[in-house]
Amino acid sequence: MKIAVVGAGIAGIATAFELMEAGNEVCIYEQHRTAGEEASFAPAGLMWPCAINPWGATAFQQALRLGLHRPAFAELDTHGSVLSASRRWARKYHAIAKKHNDVESIGALQELELLSMQRLQHAQELFDIDAQFNAGLLLPLRKEPNAAALYELTRRLSAAHVDYKQCTEAEARALEPGLATEIRMAGALHLPQAWAGNGRLFSQGLLQALQGHGLQLLTQHAVTRIQPQNQGVRLVTSAGERDHDAVVLCAGEHTTALLQAVGIRLPAAPIHGYSVSIQIAEQSLAPRGSIIDLENSMVLTRQGTRLRISGGAELGWQDSPERTEEARHQLISVLLEWFPGSIQRSQSVLQTWRGVRTAVPDGLPVLGATGAPGVWINAAHGGYGWGLSIGCAHHVRQLLMGQTSTVDAAAFALGRFD
Repeated sequence: MKIAVVGAGIAGIATAFELMEAGNEVCIYEQHRTAGEEASFAPAGLMWPCAINPWGATAFQQALRLGLHRPAFAELDTHGSVLSASRRWARKYHAIAKKHNDVESIGALQELELLSMQRLQHAQELFDIDAQFNAGLLLPLRKEPNAAALYELTRRLSAAHVDYKQCTEAEARALEPGLATEIRMAGALHLPQAWAGNGRLFSQGLLQALQGHGLQLLTQHAVTRIQPQNQGVRLVTSAGERDHDAVVLCAGEHTTALLQAVGIRLPAAPIHGYSVSIQIAEQSLAPRGSIIDLENSMVLTRQGTRLRISGGAELGWQDSPERTEEARHQLISVLLEWFPGSIQRSQSVLQTWRGVRTAVPDGLPVLGATGAPGVWINAAHGGYGWGLSIGCAHHVRQLLMGQTSTVDAAAFALGRFD
């Protein structure tokens, strides 16, 4: 089949990889001059496990609070009137979080995570992409968590078959010698098998490899409309019209408008977050693996000779230099709290980024058929970044090719919102 993929972020590139491996002719349409210019540019580097991501599935977020005090920057910051679309979406988001209805979510996420790691390993065996991977994740606790909340979190990790260990402060410092001596900890959780990496570096390497095997990438081709035909789908772009047998929408926040034009509603919202990337000044005092600050909902990952710290969640706010500067200050301050010797205080930041992560209220991806003939979706990955990208793509591939998926299709289907 001739299949179009809309969007050249990590989701779109991973989808192209899976569909090409199944023997299809694939063309990616990208509105920007290069790939990975939006949500895939500089997100948090945490790949696995997804259940512990502070901005992942809504059902996990109450457990991640652990009864700790959380500053404003750690919560979803919603702007707008009471009846605005952003406020209505936020109310659904909070309502789902309070239900704790995650029994099915844990199982479905576990299946998707396992599939993602298997497919990532497969891609690495084929192409050997250097994406600055590193293992190990520490969740230090500056204060004693609520016992019931800690039990609930560890129960969910066990249910998702995530290996963890509860550590004393001394054990945590042995794992991460660069931790600030001034910080007192009540303990920590250590996830030795957790993985992180540079998603944009991986997607660029995968894209280059696929272009060598016949992938067509059309940059500066914004798709303005999709038109299901009797046989296939017509894409109307800024450069003309082209017909394909099917299309997979991986266009992040733009997916909502494309679906709306064919009468399909995706209850997604653009959640903006921030990241800062900065050069390591002293390797021995930098984190060895990844760190999650649960109180601040920030993720710190090591990416080669750089550190990336990410956090924040805004809905309904316009971009402004003042808000970006405030976020940069918050992120750098937390980094210096935990690892003060890793960077020079006077050192200029290599990159400050405000990016969007499209999410639906339950925080799970939306994958599969849309109800419009020939139109498929792989979008709304929320806070999972690129950790689930290849697993999501493989799941869509199986459904599109008429095969039985190893993942619970109903848990991620667009129809779950009916």
